[in-house]
Amino acid sequence: MPRVFGGAPKCANCEKSVYAAEELKALSKIWHKTCFKCTHCGKKLTPGMETEHDDKPYCKNCYGKHYGPKGVGGGATAGCLATTTEDNSVSKFKNTHEGTNKVNITNQEKCYTCGKTVYAAEKLVVLNKIFHKPCVKCKACNKTMSPGEVLEHDNEIYCKNCHARNFGPKGIGFGISAATLQTGEYAVRNDDS
Repeated sequence: MPRVFGGAPKCANCEKSVYAAEELKALSKIWHKTCFKCTHCGKKLTPGMETEHDDKPYCKNCYGKHYGPKGVGGGATAGCLATTTEDNSVSKFKNTHEGTNKVNITNQEKCYTCGKTVYAAEKLVVLNKIFHKPCVKCKACNKTMSPGEVLEHDNEIYCKNCHARNFGPKGIGFGISAATLQTGEYAVRNDDS
């Protein structure tokens, strides 16, 4: 609304003076912040989030109920659909399939360690085998490992320490103390003292 004799502009809703501190511009008009609300339900509106019909503001729900497309698939949400009569007729699109309620998922991947189904969120592929994350364990010490720590021997997985101890080279300088070295069936003894 234009300013009258240099005074404050008038609100598009209540037609009272709107001063700068309480001014809101929307729909090419000036409003009090408290007067800019849905014409139908009275809900306070945010500029830019309103819809308009006959120069009056509406919230999106009320606009959809009163002026939007009617019926299913008309573009409105289920909360916006309004009908005045109840339709009890049988639909020609009724589902006549009498199937079971079970969902059959084929090609389920099984964990190499526990044999249970492995879902995508918990799947870990180590040495071309599928595992649950907590099932990647050393065969010898049962330590849970990350994929980079795994070594394989005879189609089983081992941690680096157990693999070295059980299948690595033996002797002085190969990570096993001299107290555990044996040759053949007998321990090496030094009786020269």
